[in-house]
Amino acid sequence: VHSERVDCTAGRALPSRRLRLFQPSFTMDFGAMEEQDGVRFSFSIWPTSRLEATRCVVPLACNYTPLKKIVDGPPPLPYEPIFCRGPCRAVLNPACQIDYRSRMWVCPFCATRNNFPHHYADINETNLPAELIPQFTTIEYQLQRPYAPPPVFVLVVDTSVKEKELQALKDSLLMALNLIPENARVALITFGATVQVHEIASQEMPKCYVFRGSKEVTTQVVQDFLGLGPRGMKGANPDQIGRFVQSYSECEFSLTSILEGLEHDPWPVKIEHRVLRCSGAALAVAVGLLECTNANNPGRILLFLGGPCTEGPGAVVAVDKEEPMRGHSDIDQDNAKWYKKATQYYNGLAQRCVTNGHIVDIFACALDQCGVAEMKACVEKTGGTIVQTDTFSNIVFKESFKRIFMRDDENNLRMAFMGELEVITSREFKVAGAIGCCARLN
Repeated sequence: VHSERVDCTAGRALPSRRLRLFQPSFTMDFGAMEEQDGVRFSFSIWPTSRLEATRCVVPLACNYTPLKKIVDGPPPLPYEPIFCRGPCRAVLNPACQIDYRSRMWVCPFCATRNNFPHHYADINETNLPAELIPQFTTIEYQLQRPYAPPPVFVLVVDTSVKEKELQALKDSLLMALNLIPENARVALITFGATVQVHEIASQEMPKCYVFRGSKEVTTQVVQDFLGLGPRGMKGANPDQIGRFVQSYSECEFSLTSILEGLEHDPWPVKIEHRVLRCSGAALAVAVGLLECTNANNPGRILLFLGGPCTEGPGAVVAVDKEEPMRGHSDIDQDNAKWYKKATQYYNGLAQRCVTNGHIVDIFACALDQCGVAEMKACVEKTGGTIVQTDTFSNIVFKESFKRIFMRDDENNLRMAFMGELEVITSREFKVAGAIGCCARLN
């Protein structure tokens, strides 16, 4: 199995390739292999015929952890991996047949004979490169590629919650700002009945641009309305991006001042009506802002939600409280009025995030349902995190929020963006699909 991993940290990007080789054996310690490589198969023996395959009770599958830390493995190799020149594009590994005299190796997947490059001229039975040593079942490569820019964190804050909840959320956000690396870039969006994009570069007088929460917002609309580039033209002007997306070290004072001054959404609420909350439009504005300012670069949207979306695209319930919130039985019996349309809307946003390598995290803190069932595709497809509690003052929310910014031994954020997983099998097998926080590349 061959996979590619790209780790983007606060100060640098660590592109690498990770290779895994599974060779079943009756004496294999599967627990130790899973602990070392982060891989486990549902069966220790592969079926040898179609008949045996049909008799398997559990589907033949592999539980794989791409970002598993290698304990006893070699350090990342500082050169490019050796690929098979055949159609399989497999990578040199201990299962390959090696001809030391002619300096050739045979691919175990397609049986193609390949020549070793010139810097492998000294290999022999006692002088093997790391990728041919059988004990190293996992190999990482340090690819010679330029570092990616630091990630962008877009804070999307729900201001339609109660005053007490808003104050607890502001305290947590101010605490989290101390955990963000100084070179990481940030942006701030607040929403209630409308969506406000704050201009964090303005220190003397705070400014914000207001979007209507009842309409769908495209990337081009975001770019034109915020003045990020020529009207009707794709792509933002780099000189204008800094008004809304800046390094934390440059906007620390202005961002802190804006967060401290956030107030409850002043939009009036009628009796027996729910609060107007345009979560779908706010998320679309955040996705559009990242698309036109940080496309195909690391980015993370952190959505703080205090209730269900009741206004605009992505609404999951009506404003009138006479209509109850849908339940599990309503979804199962196809009686959820808003479910399909909202799910389709959020699936579209999720696919846009996947295309650009952006992650969506949802922190839903309310006693009532927040519509996470409709929004889950945004998290599942992008590899984000969902946290659900009853209040923003709950310790579960605070600790989970802090874990987003955990560091590794080298003081880099433990985050990865734009990772691609490619599975290569021999011709007798076919990959049926994948289950987990991932999405199809095609």
